Amino acid sequence: MGVVGYMIWNAAKIYSTLGNPNSLIPLAVKDGTQCIGMTTGSYITGKEEGVDRFIDEFGTEALWLGGIPGLRWIFDKTVFKAFGLDAKIDPRNLKDMELFKKLKEFAPTDDIKKSLEKAEKNKRLFKNLAASKFVFSTLTAAAAYIGFTRLKQYYTHQQIRKNLIKEYQEKQKKQEEIKQNSQNPSFKGIGRIVEEFAFSPVKNMYILDGFITTERLTDARNAQEFAGYAIKEGSCLFFLYFAGKKIQQWMENSAKKKHNKSITLDARVLEGEALKKSFEDGSILKSIKEFETANNSKESLYEFIHKNPENKVIKAAQKSDIIKLLKNTDKIDTREFIDLEEVKGVKDKIAELYGQYKDALTKGETSDKFFSGVRKLKRKSIIGNIGACILALGVITPAAMLLKRYSDKSGKEFQTKREIKEQLIREGVITA
Repeated sequence: MGVVGYMIWNAAKIYSTLGNPNSLIPLAVKDGTQCIGMTTGSYITGKEEGVDRFIDEFGTEALWLGGIPGLRWIFDKTVFKAFGLDAKIDPRNLKDMELFKKLKEFAPTDDIKKSLEKAEKNKRLFKNLAASKFVFSTLTAAAAYIGFTRLKQYYTHQQIRKNLIKEYQEKQKKQEEIKQNSQNPSFKGIGRIVEEFAFSPVKNMYILDGFITTERLTDARNAQEFAGYAIKEGSCLFFLYFAGKKIQQWMENSAKKKHNKSITLDARVLEGEALKKSFEDGSILKSIKEFETANNSKESLYEFIHKNPENKVIKAAQKSDIIKLLKNTDKIDTREFIDLEEVKGVKDKIAELYGQYKDALTKGETSDKFFSGVRKLKRKSIIGNIGACILALGVITPAAMLLKRYSDKSGKEFQTKREIKEQLIREGVITA
């Protein structure tokens, strides 16, 4: 691969990853931006609140992104291993035993075939373990968050208490030294649901995020913190799980309507040269026709996928990670679940784009210009989607929270600090 080819592949990888609805990376980018914005906003109102927010935001993100994947990995390496079962086998493959026969038939290695056979013999146990892994990882991550929140609140309380006492003692010392009053320091403050959520990294996060939001609102230390979390969590859930998808769909529809160019295919497919060449030499039509001929049953389509790896539709599905290959080989990993409807969707998207391509050629547009336009529109849609969410989560939401704080009658002071100060005064540790 030359330098230019590598740069094209690398760009395609970046755009494809950011535009992948099943990847945690776009969520991490959006949420990470919000963490920075929220922490910065909190530091504006006070160091103590800034530290509290920093621990809360980045500690939660670490648990949020790493908790469930890490716990699933532990479960795989302990429980699944103890039973001698291959955790890499997707339990959804066991739903259709006729199709499962094809998985064994086309297993890329003898070891994988044996692991599939063992899973089949222990089907009920395997499904129960998969469901248990989902429950274990989600609930344990949630429990870890509760413990983290309690520890964070205790730490913040102790630090503020310590700082207030120190400030008071320093003030008293200064008063004694200069024999005059000083101003107080200013304060700144496994059914369908299991199947749907357990096997999608992003959807699995819905549950944990819902739990985190509920726990944050329930355990808010005061009305000020409750209002802040309500604004922050509401915007977070909206832009992480709903708005991003809608923005992407709107931009895809806009590209089709205004430019007559479909950009729904994975960026890795659109950025590569293989699809473009197949359009130019017309070989894509043969691939589409072969695919459609095989699409008369699930079994025949699954068999076609394995026996025709050079088919352009199958190649595109592989590049899109809909069909996953065994690592460092060109063989399909039959332990992975293949959503045949998604594979059919790739064919439909290619056929639609090819129709637009032929229409563009009749109007005098060159192949290079057509694909250049498609790639630019795809990149623009991904950047627009990520950018809009980053702006909302990293700038607008923190700004809204700051505005809310500055407009409160109680003032912008960190309410938790104010409450601890009042408690210390009641205890006689410090005076007003």
